[in-house]
Amino acid sequence: MEGSKAPVSVAVVIFRLVDTCYGLPAPAVRECVAMPELVRPAGTPAPVLGFFRLGGERVAAIDLAVLLGLRDWLAPDAAAMLYRPLLLCGAGAGVRTAFMVDGVLDVRPMAGAVTALPDDARPAGDWLAGEVELVGGMTALLMDPDRLLMERERRRIEALARDAALRDAVWEGADV
Repeated sequence: MEGSKAPVSVAVVIFRLVDTCYGLPAPAVRECVAMPELVRPAGTPAPVLGFFRLGGERVAAIDLAVLLGLRDWLAPDAAAMLYRPLLLCGAGAGVRTAFMVDGVLDVRPMAGAVTALPDDARPAGDWLAGEVELVGGMTALLMDPDRLLMERERRRIEALARDAALRDAVWEGADV
């Protein structure tokens, strides 16, 4: 892909992962939330920090930097995670996801089209749409929210959520 693409959105949620500014189209992010208490079932893959409930919904919290290979996995540190926000994304197909980022910086309108990255600079999985210039002179690497999780990863997260729901159901009627 060379040249520019048409803008994906008029606004972009800007956040930091490791030492780089990234963005997601604002319509893909429902809200930014503080880290809740998580339940991490046995067999949960490294990028999945655990699950939490939001109303009647089960949400998978995912370390976005680990998922994308930008940082090595370390056992979740509850104290450190308190200062890392979650970007709660739209429902899409299956279990809702929230991506943990290192910090949310701003929401800014796009100042121009998305500039495609050269083929040799594109990561595996094709999750980067390109670079975008934002109002105020800032630039960020724009992620494609539909390509952050591969289909097999979605299925695995859905299976873990189903297993957790079945286990919860066993305990709901129990006297404590």
